Amino acid sequence: MIDTLSYFAVDFIHSLGVKKIFMVPGGGNMFLVDAVGRHKGIEVISTHNEQSAVIAAEAYSRIGNNLGVALVTSGPGATNSVTGIAGAWFDSIPLLIISGQVKRKDIKKENDVRQKGPQEIDIVSMVKNITKYAKTIKCKKSFLQEFKKAVRIACSDRPGPVLLDIPLDLQAAPYQGKRFIKTKIDSLKTKKKIESSSLELVINKIKNSRKPIFLLGQGIKSSNAVSIAKKLIQKSKVPFLLTWPMIDFLPFDHNLNMGRPGAVAKRFSNIIIQNCDLLISIGARLDRVVTAHKPNNFAKRADVICIDIDSNELKKHPKRFYKVKSDCKSFINALMKNCEFKNKNTEWHLECKKVKNYFLKNEYKKNKKTSIYEVIDFLSEILPTNSIIATGSSGLSIEAFYAHFLNKKHQKIFLTTGLGAMGYGFPSLVGINNLEKKLFLFESDGSAMMNLQELQTLKTINSKAKIFLINNKGYASIRNTQRNYFQGRYVGTTISSGLETPSISKLSKSLGINSFSCHNRQQMREIISANINKNQLILFEIFVQENENLYPKCSTHDLKSGNFISAPIEDMSPLLSIDVLKKFTNNKIDKLSERIRDEI
Repeated sequence: MIDTLSYFAVDFIHSLGVKKIFMVPGGGNMFLVDAVGRHKGIEVISTHNEQSAVIAAEAYSRIGNNLGVALVTSGPGATNSVTGIAGAWFDSIPLLIISGQVKRKDIKKENDVRQKGPQEIDIVSMVKNITKYAKTIKCKKSFLQEFKKAVRIACSDRPGPVLLDIPLDLQAAPYQGKRFIKTKIDSLKTKKKIESSSLELVINKIKNSRKPIFLLGQGIKSSNAVSIAKKLIQKSKVPFLLTWPMIDFLPFDHNLNMGRPGAVAKRFSNIIIQNCDLLISIGARLDRVVTAHKPNNFAKRADVICIDIDSNELKKHPKRFYKVKSDCKSFINALMKNCEFKNKNTEWHLECKKVKNYFLKNEYKKNKKTSIYEVIDFLSEILPTNSIIATGSSGLSIEAFYAHFLNKKHQKIFLTTGLGAMGYGFPSLVGINNLEKKLFLFESDGSAMMNLQELQTLKTINSKAKIFLINNKGYASIRNTQRNYFQGRYVGTTISSGLETPSISKLSKSLGINSFSCHNRQQMREIISANINKNQLILFEIFVQENENLYPKCSTHDLKSGNFISAPIEDMSPLLSIDVLKKFTNNKIDKLSERIRDEI
């Protein structure tokens, strides 16, 4: 059979089990676009921006347990994709980006003119530091081998995005070959022996610990270790904490679930982590958000053991941390086989539950306008089990959601965490469409405006999702920063300082999408309750307090002396009385906490 190289590349992608390719067509990728369109086994999802195409592919990979593929054109098409690629890079999501390129004879040489071919750009150099592999293919003989190599690299070890840049003349080149039969991605992975872990050390630490706790991160999902991690929790009876990407690991009301620690969190999670004597971090990067920007003070009374497949991530940790290089699945399996877990930590478990129950109540103050926390409480109540909840990424609304949403059984929840790009919500919903689950999106107005055009895509693909759009007049978290640290000098965050966000429900209606505005808590409850089960795409715009603070959060305090001091992670704002703090930290008060109260 004679066809183009493009067609056989698409056929190979299909053989991996990929059912959708997300794209924006252009002159620089036209033969690849034609090949995708002609292939009967591939559904084409066309977005209105290349950033959206890559984000949609990332969400497809993240939730659909498959390789996400995005197809973009040359020049601006390629550069538009960079934000989506970076998001996949930081969150370790396997992704294949195929970019069109000018003909080989029109590609400029190094140190040559700025541009030779029309819309030519060296995208490979641009994404070198945010991909596991990036290459412009220039040889017909190695064409399909490069595809196999790229997929193998994307899915092996710590997963991540790869990019193949394909010149037009190679796209169109004739090729004779056989159709690809199903190819298991696992068969393409590099088989590497995992570096031996200090398993004996971990087991001994567990045996000698009175107050152990697990911290579970994204690496567990990346290594397909969620099921075995649940068995570990069941067997060990050790309390656990979760990073934001793992919010859906087990329901919030699980008796061992102690929440999500960090700079924005419920108090009990941070207090518990500071009271433990052994912290075993599995697949969590322990970034500055989780450690509240103070890694040396994190779990300060505990032995900290970090398990990660990436040796560079291990190197960044403080010297007092024990580092174990391993993929999460291998480590958990080894721990399950070799550690007895005598379940001797009843006292510690009761202590954790006591702290959790005491601080479970929300701390926000009711106002005439709806609080973002009221919205989250209501969604925790009304969103069903066995559903998928996509969220935006940055901003006050999203921080509040991940700190306070009470997830149920079998809910899948996700966001882009490492990059935290605004505009993630709508295209991510495009990527997970038709997954045979009820789909929901929690998004905020500032973020929504970044990729508003994908509302049309959602309508085009006949999405049945329900969108909860929080309107706090845009960029509320930045307004809070400007109000608290810059004496209310607003720049680009209010109408008077140059930013105005529209009513997105009105814009949504103009596209033919069923949309509602909720201006108070009663409307919110009544309108959403009456429409949430309808089999159609619906957008609910919920207007909330414009200048609400995050409650609680780790804060920097302005002292009378003029100095700024960051409080310890367990001492969140609004500040507790010193007596209450002492009660739940076993009278072990950080000197900083006392100084802050003396000097503010």
